[in-house]
Amino acid sequence: MTDKNQTLRRDGLKIVREFRAPKSLVFQAFSTAEAFAEWWGPVGMPITILHFNFKKNGKLHYKMEGNGQVMWGLFKYHNIVNPDLIEFVNSFSDEVGNICRPPFPIEFPLEIFNQMTLAEKNGITTVTLAGHPINATPEQEATYFSMIANMRQGFEGTLNQLESYLIKIQK
Repeated sequence: MTDKNQTLRRDGLKIVREFRAPKSLVFQAFSTAEAFAEWWGPVGMPITILHFNFKKNGKLHYKMEGNGQVMWGLFKYHNIVNPDLIEFVNSFSDEVGNICRPPFPIEFPLEIFNQMTLAEKNGITTVTLAGHPINATPEQEATYFSMIANMRQGFEGTLNQLESYLIKIQK
């Protein structure tokens, strides 16, 4: 393994995005089921919230549907500091909320730890999302790190939806 790959393993996925909205409003988009359902997920795959308990040790369970596919996702919240920080582990799940393998044929980690920080300056909120696999096999980790560019692209679409949502609610 090269030093570059070892650095990637420590760093994992990192996305930084600015929004023209107050930090409290951006945080609110993550903290209520109604708001979250309006923008989260891949473009073209609207979600249905099945369970939403946005607090430390709470969970979010949702269903995504689109393009002839049905998938479920799970967030387990570890730390929430309103309006500055959200830490959660996300996973694919089954319809009742049990962690499961992804619905595609690759060795992907079952759990991804994510830390999201929010900082505001002059009405612009910067969201920094950093994530990395936990409790993963070396093969699962290798798959995760090989897919960082694809994950960035997917998050770009999701964050574009967040931006549209924030613009809509500020009108």
